[in-house]
Amino acid sequence: MTTARAPQPGGRTDEAVAVASVVGLKIHFESKAGRVHAVDGVDLDIRDGETLGLVGETGCGKSVTARSFLRLIPMPPGIHAGGAVLFRPHQRCPDCSGIGCSVCDDTGRLPVPCPHCRGSGCSVCGDTGFETIDLSALPEQELRKIRGDRIAMIFQDPAKALNPAMTVRDQLAEAFYQHRTGEVLELAGLADSSNPLLRRHAGQRSRLIERALLSSPGLRSQRNQIETVVDSMVASALAETQIPNPVKVMERYPHELSGGMKQRVMIAQALACNPDLLIADEPTTALDVTVQAKIIELIKELQGRRKSAVLYISHDLSLVRRVCDRVAVMYAGRIVEVGRTEEIFASPLHPYTRGLLAAIPSRSQARGELVAIRGTVPELIDPPPSCRFVDRCSYAVAICRELDPILQAAESGHDVACFIHNPPAMAVELPTFTKRTS
Repeated sequence: MTTARAPQPGGRTDEAVAVASVVGLKIHFESKAGRVHAVDGVDLDIRDGETLGLVGETGCGKSVTARSFLRLIPMPPGIHAGGAVLFRPHQRCPDCSGIGCSVCDDTGRLPVPCPHCRGSGCSVCGDTGFETIDLSALPEQELRKIRGDRIAMIFQDPAKALNPAMTVRDQLAEAFYQHRTGEVLELAGLADSSNPLLRRHAGQRSRLIERALLSSPGLRSQRNQIETVVDSMVASALAETQIPNPVKVMERYPHELSGGMKQRVMIAQALACNPDLLIADEPTTALDVTVQAKIIELIKELQGRRKSAVLYISHDLSLVRRVCDRVAVMYAGRIVEVGRTEEIFASPLHPYTRGLLAAIPSRSQARGELVAIRGTVPELIDPPPSCRFVDRCSYAVAICRELDPILQAAESGHDVACFIHNPPAMAVELPTFTKRTS
């Protein structure tokens, strides 16, 4: 899979820019024992059109980082202690009306020029020339316009994420009513209608008395036109996820569907509005192996067709290796290594990454000889300023307990937070290790 190239302001086409960036993000939680540093200074870029894998063991902060994009962390007990989540939205390509052409690299979408510099580059947009929104500081009303539209999320357990009291049709229809009001009216032939009742109905904002008026003979047919269009859009979204007989499935409730079907409904709901960024939070954890493979292939196929950016969260390294362009390794609330997938698996630089890969069972290992990382994950309650991996690392020296390594470039396109590859300014003797080769 190759990373899509993003059209630049002024007709330039350079390497894909980041559609989303996490800059120094800190999400803490208050507890009786103290403040838990669940996410503590995470820096991350997700480029337009790529699939970025976020891996790490349970409790390292992967899901908290992902939910911070959409501000789904309850506060309190959560605390936004610092940092920002930057997002660069896209708009429908005016040349092809979203169908796909050479101008938009067949994506049907183009980045929105920065309103402050009009595409020339400034400090607000990080010199990208594109509109840059700080999601962590955005008013809730504005965030609702982005959530489920420009950024969508596939949750870990579809049985809990889907509303058991609503049909599949009603749950998917919400995305079109809320975010595609103009398109719904246009397809229904009512784009020029000045009737506020119809516009409010197409935006799912009708009150009880207004719904009663829409049932009157004069407006009933137009209301039915809107609902017919939405039904068609829902059926099309379900069909794209290869659900058989989508018209029948859309009238069912979640409990009437299998686990794999529920996950496909979740994917259809997430991709309904062709988002710029799709967050997949361990989307196959609750499924059996055969269904897992089908869901992974489906996500890959849809992402390749739509060329959206994908943040794929998992602790399954074999899946990440199959679907991701780049990988970010997370440990104890920090990103410890980022690089291209083939480089991470062939030549890992951080001792923790090396330990994760060494722990994968192989045919060459004798029965009962699995490799394990010694020790346990440290407590994240008010952690000291030192390397989080120091007590489990075979290469740790005194400086590792005194300073906290930061994520820096060790090689081209390969960053690591470790003193072995980025020694401190002071003169200290550091260990070395031989590069792992596959």
